Amino acid sequence: MGWWRRFGGTVRGGGADREIREELDHHLALRREAGGEPRRFGNVEVVRERTRDMDVHVWLESWLQDLRQAGRMLRRAPGFTAVVVLSLALGIGANAAIFSLVNAVLLKTLPVPDPQQIFMLQASDGVNAPLAVFSYPVFQQMQKAAGSEADLGASNVVDGMPLLLPGGGRRQVAVQLVSGGYFSALGVEPLRGRWINQQDNRALGASPVAVLSYGFWQRQFGGDTALLGRTITLRGVALTVVGIAPPEFTGLDPANPTSIWTPLMMQQALHAHGNRWSFSAHDDQPWPAQEREFWLGVFARVHDPARAAGLAAALNPAFMASYQRMDPDHASAYRLSLQPGGRGGDSLRRSYGAPLDLLMTLAGLMLLLAIANVTTLLLARMARRRREIAIRLAVGISRGRLARQLLSEGLLLAGLAGTAAVAVAVGVSRLIVRLAADPFQPDLDWRVWAFLGTVALGTGLVLGLLPAWQAQRSSASEALKSGGLSWGRGRGRVPLGRGLIVAQVAFALLLVAGAGLFSRSLAAMFTVNLGFDRAHILTAEMQLPDKGVPAGQLAVLQERILERVGALPGVRAAAWEQSGLDDFSADTSGLSLAGRADPPGGLRAHENTVSSNYFDAVGMPLLHGRNFQATDTAHSRLVAVVNQAFADRFYPSQDAIGKTFGYNQTHSDQFEIIGVVTDARVDDPHTPATPLFYRLREQSDRQTLKLEVRTAGDPAALARAVRATAGAVDARLKVRSVATVSHRLDEMLQRDRLIAQLSGGFGGLALLLACLGVYGVMAYAAAARGVEFGIRMALGAKRGQVMGLVLRETALLLLAGLALGLPLALLAGRWAQPLLPGVAAGDPLTLIAAAVVMAATPLAAALLPAWRAAHADPLRALRAE
Repeated sequence: MGWWRRFGGTVRGGGADREIREELDHHLALRREAGGEPRRFGNVEVVRERTRDMDVHVWLESWLQDLRQAGRMLRRAPGFTAVVVLSLALGIGANAAIFSLVNAVLLKTLPVPDPQQIFMLQASDGVNAPLAVFSYPVFQQMQKAAGSEADLGASNVVDGMPLLLPGGGRRQVAVQLVSGGYFSALGVEPLRGRWINQQDNRALGASPVAVLSYGFWQRQFGGDTALLGRTITLRGVALTVVGIAPPEFTGLDPANPTSIWTPLMMQQALHAHGNRWSFSAHDDQPWPAQEREFWLGVFARVHDPARAAGLAAALNPAFMASYQRMDPDHASAYRLSLQPGGRGGDSLRRSYGAPLDLLMTLAGLMLLLAIANVTTLLLARMARRRREIAIRLAVGISRGRLARQLLSEGLLLAGLAGTAAVAVAVGVSRLIVRLAADPFQPDLDWRVWAFLGTVALGTGLVLGLLPAWQAQRSSASEALKSGGLSWGRGRGRVPLGRGLIVAQVAFALLLVAGAGLFSRSLAAMFTVNLGFDRAHILTAEMQLPDKGVPAGQLAVLQERILERVGALPGVRAAAWEQSGLDDFSADTSGLSLAGRADPPGGLRAHENTVSSNYFDAVGMPLLHGRNFQATDTAHSRLVAVVNQAFADRFYPSQDAIGKTFGYNQTHSDQFEIIGVVTDARVDDPHTPATPLFYRLREQSDRQTLKLEVRTAGDPAALARAVRATAGAVDARLKVRSVATVSHRLDEMLQRDRLIAQLSGGFGGLALLLACLGVYGVMAYAAAARGVEFGIRMALGAKRGQVMGLVLRETALLLLAGLALGLPLALLAGRWAQPLLPGVAAGDPLTLIAAAVVMAATPLAAALLPAWRAAHADPLRALRAE
């Protein structure tokens, strides 16, 4: 018979038997026609069985029979089946959900051809943070040096640029200014139209064109194909739409998807001021023309990745020649390198790499806990089914076939759980995205489904093989004599169940303790001293008009805004600054200290430009010296106020007041330190403050467009009044955003909140699974010892004594689990310590609280089985025996 026909007959049921019977009948008929004796053919039934056993597809029919039998057995115990499927679905689904984020953030590559050929350029001195931006003239020189070995592209991202919508409204969009070879180097093809090319970057402002991302085109323009050739208005500049990107491409950084691409030569026309590192450049002049304005991230497509190191050496002279002209004192320490960039920007990996590893570990522990829970219930159920299994062995079923049937039950349970886990994975991944502030999305591609299927299959094998192994060790005769139930010590009992309970309690304690530690860490971050009055500060960010404002007029406008805003009821003070208390983006400057030789790599410190009343306005205490005064003007000596970290780093055993420093050795006495203020943890509330000095606004050409307003009450209540007052002073100076500093600082703690919430969820589920496991095991254990309890009560034992026996056994298991779990919690806490700012990994209060919860809650779950055992009818138990 044909393979496909035989397979189809097997699936339909009875196909193999029918076709074998037909084949034998045909041979018997031929023998009769030839006058032969049918009996010489042999025993027909024996031949049929042997032939059937030789059929290569009999195993499939046998497996289907086992699955049908497993389905019938599970239908008879709907409560047991529901608990098992739900427990496994939660464990498998949570693992798949976390893995979908791991896949999107850590594993997936850029949607470009040959992503392994993409490398990011950076320069490093081995001491300070790598330099990852370059000037346009340096980029051009490196392009020439690369020759045919690599294609280079450059870009600068500007968030929150105002776009005029078709209906007349405005929307802040993410814009990326790109070089002419940006898209061709990546190797992607446009969905419609064309990319930005070299001609578009031939001269400043010469080609006002734009390419839209697919998602932005769909959301804002409904996928209108007639948009090509029309114009959109970005910050008052009309840009002609020339292309639409494919759906999967959103730029080089998946964490920050781009909405609009435009030529980098449009920088001045659009007043696009993105991330940059300036060597005393002129902000108000076109950046592409300035060698001292480092603002472009550069990548290279290296056609032979093995040549990446050689290419870096070839590009280094072009970079070094430029850097030597700008910073001759430190240039020799820097070297250019190429870093793998096939996965795009690493902002999400830096922020969420370690947390995702941790969450994946927690999810894996919860899956192990669910498997242990279900295995415990299966083994307890096996103890109840001992008589049934003994009878099946007595009537002739082989132990191999019995093991296969038990394995089928485990696989069927895992299959049902895996199906339910798909919905859990989708739901949990969406929940995580809503909890996280960062714009990453789970990627439910084939890797996730393969992971889910593999985990489900492995779980099914574990759930099937353990009961099968237990059944192989059981004695049919002892099971028939014992009445079917057996639990506890001694031959024929199930000691593995107790071991699994101990493991469950240990794992659950680990997860509950982790939830407590992360919750305490989050609470500590909300109370950490940031060095300023974060509870009463409102930040308003201004936006220059399309045509700009002369420096003299801008200073006058800003003084008028300070007067008007300062006069509002409930406002204590207002001040200007270049960066922000809630979103620090100050320049990192190279420094030289008067009277000292620069170390290799030079010195680095953050820099901020502020108005004279800044420190009083934001509530930043002065520790030594003085603040800026009216005598500090544009024509007086340059002065600076430094933070405590600056003084400790550069003047560890001296008084910093009166010391001088500058940007290089030639001008090392450029600034005089007049005061030291407390450290403001503006860069990251998780880490100590970094060296920072403050310049006076009147002594700098830097634009200070962030208004800090200190209020007497709730700053959010004054947001509308501040926006209206600032906008009324001059319509040219638009208010871009108004928000409380505390709200934005809360957003900085979104990662901590996400970890605390998810670890709390895992801890709660772990506690629930442990309680279910203890309840199920003790219920079966109490039933198995029903005869013993009946005899005890018949001889005069009290109900309280019987309950005490069950609870004492439960308490011993819990104590063993706690003894195993506490050292594990301490070790795991040390591993996770970098993600636990503000709390020690071995915090005794948290560990004691977790241990108490893990002792009391499962013990309470055992009360019901203990009560049932104590109130059972002893005569009925003795009659059953």
